[in-house]
Amino acid sequence: MSLAGPGGLPAGALWGATVALGLVASGILAPIAGAFTDAIACRACTLRVASYICVAATILIPWAADHGLPWAAALFLVAQTGYTIAASLYDSYLVDIAPAPFRGRASGFGWALGMFGGIAVVGIALMMISSVPAAEQTRHLGAIFLMSGIAFGILAIPALGALHGISSPAKFACWRTEALIASLRQVRATLTGWRAHGNALRAMWAFFLINDALVTLQFFIAIVLSARFGLTVEGLLWLSLLFHGSAIPSTILMGTLADRWGRRRAIVAMSGALACAVLLLAFSAASWAPAAAIVPLGLVFAALQSNFRAMYADLVPADQAAELFGFNAIAGRLSAALGPMIFGFVSALGGTTWALCFLLIPLAVGVALLLRVRLSSDGTKRVGEDPASVTYRSGV
Repeated sequence: MSLAGPGGLPAGALWGATVALGLVASGILAPIAGAFTDAIACRACTLRVASYICVAATILIPWAADHGLPWAAALFLVAQTGYTIAASLYDSYLVDIAPAPFRGRASGFGWALGMFGGIAVVGIALMMISSVPAAEQTRHLGAIFLMSGIAFGILAIPALGALHGISSPAKFACWRTEALIASLRQVRATLTGWRAHGNALRAMWAFFLINDALVTLQFFIAIVLSARFGLTVEGLLWLSLLFHGSAIPSTILMGTLADRWGRRRAIVAMSGALACAVLLLAFSAASWAPAAAIVPLGLVFAALQSNFRAMYADLVPADQAAELFGFNAIAGRLSAALGPMIFGFVSALGGTTWALCFLLIPLAVGVALLLRVRLSSDGTKRVGEDPASVTYRSGV
């Protein structure tokens, strides 16, 4: 059965537009939230608020869906915004918790640990629908959203507690109103003085062109697998377990290898594996194709993002980490917003195969841009660092 949104708009196009709007909104707010956090010298405070906004919105999505699609879409946008701000602040902690030569494995370990939470949630979801007929499984998605939001809230408590005492040195600490004004001025100053962070910006855009393909595939993989291979919700959840199971060891291993072998080489190799998975989904109709594509996706999904996070941490000054990771979020969200939107409409007009092949374009351009980034092997120090305190980063 073909799903359609209001006015007969194809479900893929409607979902792509909703995702794009959420990514743009969250991306615009992320650098402001980051600069505000740098100003008040309480990164954990902003992280806590953003996390529980995401939790509350996720829990309320089933209620919103009962009152109409616009309400559900609005709650999704709120949850996406809260998650994006929280994720950018969490990523900025990498500058403080690990020295440069070990950031790849520290970042990979963090991603892998998060995957265990994903496995737990997927396992609970499987138990919730294991005895439900395939035709009725979509009716239980509301309960799965509710469970996911509650699980996120519970798991966030110890994480937020552990991060509370870690903070980059702030340039100033001030009252909330003054901090908001100062954060807006700081964001403007960073934008007008972007050349001072040119190398970090090149790395940021390289990542998010590659991530454009990665995130778009993440948002549409369920639709692609259901439409092309007829998988049920239960089948998709089993593939999700396979995805997480392959991602955990890969993320840790690739972080360690990237520290030793070089982050750029590791990222280029993983981009090639991602391209192979995309081509397999686009042109294979075999029954084994979903599992064969999910495994390489699992191997590179978190590993790509964790290694780029480590690379970016090497290139930003510690006293602007939250703000610049916020810009990292806005560039990524604006870039990733185009991917789901374009994928949805290309799929509606030309079919899934063409839409999947289109993902190879930003992937190739991102790799080409990555090759132009000056990494620490050329002796480049971070902007704003005291030369006497610079530790040259190896393995990238």
